[in-house]
Amino acid sequence: MVSCARAIIPLTRVLVIFMCGVAAFKRVLVLCSMVLAVSTGMMRAYAQESDQKVSGLGIIDRVIASGSEPVFRADGYTFRVSATTEVKFGAGLKALSEVGTGTLARFQGRRDGSGEIIADKVEFDRLKLPKHNTEPADPQVATFPPGSGINADNGSVAVTTSFPAEGQGGWCGWYPMPHDIALQYRVRRIGMRVVPEYQRDLAVDDPAKIPFRFYVVEETDIRRAIFCDRGLVLVPVVALERLKSDDLLAAVLAEGVAGVLQQQAGHGRPYTVHDAAKLAVDTAVLTTAGPAGGLGIWVDNQMDARTMEHARGRMALALMADAGYDPHQAPEAWRLLDPERLPKDLAKLKDPERSRYLLNFLQIQYDPAPAPNVAAPQAHDKETVAPPSPDAAPRP
Repeated sequence: MVSCARAIIPLTRVLVIFMCGVAAFKRVLVLCSMVLAVSTGMMRAYAQESDQKVSGLGIIDRVIASGSEPVFRADGYTFRVSATTEVKFGAGLKALSEVGTGTLARFQGRRDGSGEIIADKVEFDRLKLPKHNTEPADPQVATFPPGSGINADNGSVAVTTSFPAEGQGGWCGWYPMPHDIALQYRVRRIGMRVVPEYQRDLAVDDPAKIPFRFYVVEETDIRRAIFCDRGLVLVPVVALERLKSDDLLAAVLAEGVAGVLQQQAGHGRPYTVHDAAKLAVDTAVLTTAGPAGGLGIWVDNQMDARTMEHARGRMALALMADAGYDPHQAPEAWRLLDPERLPKDLAKLKDPERSRYLLNFLQIQYDPAPAPNVAAPQAHDKETVAPPSPDAAPRP
C-alpha cells in the first residue's frame, strides 16, 4: 500500500501540473479571443467607413437642406432622405416637415461620391425629456476663490481643501480647479463656440436645452474632456499644456460637447424592442454561462464603448467645422494627448487608433476624391463651378 501511495503521489503532481497548464492555456485563449474580438470590431469600424454601407443613430444637430429630399446631419454623418428612402415616424411625428434639429434619427444607407449618405431606411423620433428646471449649479461660474474644486457629478463649485472620500477620483469625482482666470476663460470661449447653434438658440426653459459649462481642472491621469451630465465639460490642465493652438484644443472640447449630446440621446430615446431583446439575451447569458457569459458581455461593452468614441470623434469634427476651427487638426490633437509623457522629438509620436480613425473619416466625408474622368473646373468657368458644400471643412 505504501509503495502504491508513493507511486500515486508523483502521478497526482503531474496531473495537477497538467491541469494548471490547461487552465493557464484556457486563460490565454480567452484573452486572445478578447483581443481578437476587439481588433475585429476595430477593423469592422474601418471597413464601415471605407465601404459605402453606413448606419448611424443620433440627434440631428444641423439641417443642411430642406424640401422634398432634405439633408440632415446626425451622429457625425451627413445623410439625405430621397424619394426611395423608407421613412418611419415615431413619438408623435407625422411628416418630414416636422423633422428638424433636436430630432432623434436612426438611419442606414450608402455613400455617394461626395461622402454623403443616401438613406435606405430612416426613423425619426422626438426625444422624451423631463421638464428642465435650472439648478443653482447650472450657470457657468465666471470667478471663484483659490482652493476651489468642482464636483463632476453635479457641477457644484466649492472651496475645499479635503474632498469627500466618496467623491475622490473616478470619472465623476471632485477635481481641483486652477485659479487661472485666463485659462478658464480660454476654455469657456472655445467651448461655447463648438456648442451646436441650435442648442444655443433654445429657450432656457426648453426641456432639450443643455446648460453647457466649461472648466479647467487639475488632473494628470485623464487626458481628454471629462463629461458627466447636464452639460458639464471639464478639461485637464495637461490638455492645455500640450495643445497650444485653439484648433487643437477645440478638438477636445468638441468631443466633450459630443459626449453630452450622446447622453441626451441616450436619456431621451424611446425604449425599443431591440433594447428589450438585448437585455433578455444578456440576462440569459449571465444566468447560464456564468463568468464566461460575463466575459462575452464585457467584450460587447468594449465594442460599444469604441463605437461611441468613434461617434464622438465624427461629431466633434462637424462641430469644429461649424465653429470655424480646422477639423483636420483633430487627429494631431489626439496624437499629442495619447502618450503619458511626450518624447523630446515629437516626430517620433505615432498616430493612435483614434487619430487613424479620424484621418480615415476626414478623407471619406470631408476630402472625397474627385470623380474619375471629370475635368477640374477652371476659375473663369463660373457656370460649372459648384458652390462649396455647407458640410465642407475649412482648409488649413
